Amino acid sequence: MSKFDFLNFSEQQDAETFMQKQKEHAALKRESLDDIPGKEIVHAVTSWIEGKFDEDWRNMCEVINSLPTPCLNIYCADYVTKEVLNGGFAQAFFNTSRDYIGAAAEGFRAVGFSGPADIIEKALKINFDSGKKVSGHGIEDFLALAENDEYSALDEEFSETFDADKFGKLAKRYILKYKKYFGEE
Repeated sequence: MSKFDFLNFSEQQDAETFMQKQKEHAALKRESLDDIPGKEIVHAVTSWIEGKFDEDWRNMCEVINSLPTPCLNIYCADYVTKEVLNGGFAQAFFNTSRDYIGAAAEGFRAVGFSGPADIIEKALKINFDSGKKVSGHGIEDFLALAENDEYSALDEEFSETFDADKFGKLAKRYILKYKKYFGEE
């Protein structure tokens, strides 16, 4: 996550505050989870996960694949949400593997937020039916994905359905239920 992501996905006042919070959360302690507000807890646990990545994120896939299911559910739901809200499903499929997108749907279902999960599954079906089995490789691939009117309709539906406050509340309940997997002891 870069310091410019605060523009779209944070209630922070500025990029420096956002990055400071992210650094603090990289050393997240399990005992502090109860005290983190619902609107901040997803950022806290995803920052903690991203704190395990090498500086250049080369080991991102390795770290993600080693996560326990509860962590994977929250991380992928958040990551794919940011991709979709930033650039739509075309961008999400271009930048992310289907596995992460499928895990995002599972994550939303696990926390009890089926609306976004249903929309993500519709987008996965469109992507599978299109025959595009890999993430994009060039601008032509991206443009071909972006031209899909079905994605545009789903982008709008996702934006209307996703509620950050609801996700935060549901995610907090889920994270506390599986507290032993989040943060350091």
